[in-house]
Amino acid sequence: MRPWQLILLILVLIFFSVSSGWKVLYLLTYVLLTLFILSWLWTIYSLRKLIFRRVASEKRGQVGEIFEERLTLDNVSALPKLWVQIVDGSTLPGHRVGYVASMGGRKRATWRARTVCKQRGRFQLGPVTAISGDPFGLFRRHLLLSAPQEILVLPRVLPITSFTLFSGGLAGRGHSSRRALQMTTNATTIRDYVTGDALNRIHWRSSAHANRLMVKEFDLDPAVEVWLFLDLHESTQAGEGEHSTEEYAICIAATLAAYLLRQDLSLGMIVNGQRREFLSLDRGDRQIERVLELLAAVSAGPGPRLQEALALDALHFGRNTVAIVITPSSSRDWHAGLRYLQSRGVQVVVIGLDAASFANQAADEDTLALLEGASIPVLHVRCRDSLSEVLESASYARSIQRS
Repeated sequence: MRPWQLILLILVLIFFSVSSGWKVLYLLTYVLLTLFILSWLWTIYSLRKLIFRRVASEKRGQVGEIFEERLTLDNVSALPKLWVQIVDGSTLPGHRVGYVASMGGRKRATWRARTVCKQRGRFQLGPVTAISGDPFGLFRRHLLLSAPQEILVLPRVLPITSFTLFSGGLAGRGHSSRRALQMTTNATTIRDYVTGDALNRIHWRSSAHANRLMVKEFDLDPAVEVWLFLDLHESTQAGEGEHSTEEYAICIAATLAAYLLRQDLSLGMIVNGQRREFLSLDRGDRQIERVLELLAAVSAGPGPRLQEALALDALHFGRNTVAIVITPSSSRDWHAGLRYLQSRGVQVVVIGLDAASFANQAADEDTLALLEGASIPVLHVRCRDSLSEVLESASYARSIQRS
């Protein structure tokens, strides 16, 4: 019964008891009125003096890993709670924190929530709301116990042991390249200004963009620079969910970035998706974190096309640069940009995703064969391929050696 229905019933009983003078109706009216008041007071008290806590094993997750939370609900009142329902508004797929408890005075309820992270992205944990009411079901009360929190799920990084990128040899010392205390001709990255840095090392454009002083860092020796071009333009994508060109491309980019950065190479990234994302060159673990955080949030969209990115950034590449293009595009309009980079001494590698295999369609014309004819190594990836094996494939290594 709803509260307004009980109120209406009480009013009707009052009318008939007054008009008839029958004591039974008076008694029934007093009972229902007392029931109404006690139920209302019970509902008000039902969620008082509750303390909720959630403790996560990590502040972020990664696809394929288990995200675990320990949740605690304390009743600090000396009086019991007949029933309390915990409702969680988390957007993390498969994460369920709901709980129903009957709690005695000064008691604690503890439970765990374990979820396998299946989807990358930014998600919300909470808000957590408690719901309770009176034993007769007349009233319900909601109380916010915990504000929403954000969790970032990083893309999967596959454990590869090799990626035969430099079989033909490249100039530069790569592994042995070291940061220089003095200025050299090799400015590789930027960092925050610290007291004592020379003013002539300040990078004014980056300082204006970041709204704080940024200074250039230099290498003693020329080192190999790797640029990853990730094509997520919506017109080239196929498939759905984890078996889509978008997710395969992001997994490949994350895997290659982590592997190459652990080889102490300098790496940058350009993503053409919902909008153009640009990550400047850097190396080390901090760059791995930046790459994974960037890839966790990107998505396909109507942003710039691959040929535009290649044309825009071509002038930044020198002879010690490697460009790895990851794309499902079967178009030829970006091939000229790769050949131009190649003519300037940039080593180019293409990882082409077969979009037709992701859409269960007949294979399209193999336009990537034109690049192979121009001595540009091409790695073909089809739906449900083992990406670890493909990235380490011997046939790919032979194609690079031939080039």
